[in-house]
Amino acid sequence: MKKEAPSSPAAWKGRLTKEILSAPRIVILAVGNPAKGDDAAGILCAQELKKLMGGKARSRLKILLGHETPENVTGEIRKFRPGLVLILDAAHGGHKPGTVFIVGKNQIDDDSVSTHTISLGLLVAYLEETIGCKAMVLGIQPLNLGLGENVSLPVKKNAERLAAFLAHVSLDWRS
Repeated sequence: MKKEAPSSPAAWKGRLTKEILSAPRIVILAVGNPAKGDDAAGILCAQELKKLMGGKARSRLKILLGHETPENVTGEIRKFRPGLVLILDAAHGGHKPGTVFIVGKNQIDDDSVSTHTISLGLLVAYLEETIGCKAMVLGIQPLNLGLGENVSLPVKKNAERLAAFLAHVSLDWRS
């Protein structure tokens, strides 16, 4: 049997579940610009997750919308003292549009991965070094990033599916 790459759709759920279940507190940080088509992927996912979670797991789970300036919420992250920060973002990984994948640390340093001007590599390093948490980037492959464009159907569907998965794992994690 072929071994799946850590970023493959078949492998990311297992790795992410393990990371979530082992963290005492988690911050989900959504990055993106809702005015730029599929760049809204992380924001859409976090908004859907907020709806699905309601007020559940508030003491162990914080969902933040960082939009295009996630560095502006690092103080709030620090106060929460998470063991894991999961960054949700549209990311180029060479996959089909809408594909969810873990962005490897070696890919984060590559400026072509992020759809933003901020280096997610610097943000991850900053969070890990100053807060002492683990930080991971979960990407959703975009189809279109044009200003004023709508979110594409594959990105919208998979952002919603990702939110449902995160809600399911987070609710299991509480028990």
